[in-house]
Amino acid sequence: MTVLSEALKCLLNSDQPLTASSFTPSQRTHLDQFSRETRLIERYSPGRGTVYKVIDRHSLISYLRQIHPVDDESLLMELPARCRNIGKDRNSKTGQTSHECCYLLMKAWDANVVWESEKAIMFPSELTEHFGVAALRISAGHSWQCNGPVLLVENQALFDRCDWLPLNFKGCLAYYAGQLSDVLLHWFSAQKRSENVILFPDYDGIGLSNYVRLLDALHPETNLQFYWLPNWEDKLATFGNKDTWSKSRVHFENAIAKLSAMNALNDDFIKLARLSQLHGKALEQESIWLH
Repeated sequence: MTVLSEALKCLLNSDQPLTASSFTPSQRTHLDQFSRETRLIERYSPGRGTVYKVIDRHSLISYLRQIHPVDDESLLMELPARCRNIGKDRNSKTGQTSHECCYLLMKAWDANVVWESEKAIMFPSELTEHFGVAALRISAGHSWQCNGPVLLVENQALFDRCDWLPLNFKGCLAYYAGQLSDVLLHWFSAQKRSENVILFPDYDGIGLSNYVRLLDALHPETNLQFYWLPNWEDKLATFGNKDTWSKSRVHFENAIAKLSAMNALNDDFIKLARLSQLHGKALEQESIWLH
């Protein structure tokens, strides 16, 4: 609900005019403008203070109904958040917009890799063999754990074509699209999902920011690693992109500062920061196939 709508609802719920102190400065600004434009409410000063009162209650109720077709109390709690937003504000992107679950797409080739919960067990290698991919529905309360490392890649190309993986990798390759979702981060923080989680992002501000977010969220019993491309220093100089670096430089520098504050700024990150600034370039992970 908007700032103005909240203030108008307070006026409608009161049998008496309300003093200016009943509203926030922002609400008073909106009420003053609304009073001048519609004359459905009145602002006046009976003494030293300022008071707001409803002039045309019926028209004011109709106005609010046009903006907010359904009251929050009338909407079923089990409805998706964005559906509730449409009902209240005619806009799915107002209020709470995040989804309550997400889906972790993964691949595995070793039959010994399993995901287990209190109620079920999943063999991702079988699903990968038959369907090309395995998936888990991730939401609060789900107790899934993997007995092998989980390697997260940011771009679909590396998820589609897996010949870049080390031959001795015996875990799950998982895909996320650009940004780690809050749902996934909360899920990782709730309990240990794997002994080892590896993040392979682009070497830019967004990628490094995701590493910091994951490091901050992971359950303390989980070991997090950053995936370093073979010869990444030379690839950064040769194949790095200046525009990508320029657009994400602030995020990159903020992430480096946060790693330092978390005592997680190792020699590799220091070298990455130095070379990225020296060349003015960021490196995308698809460069892993270039020699």
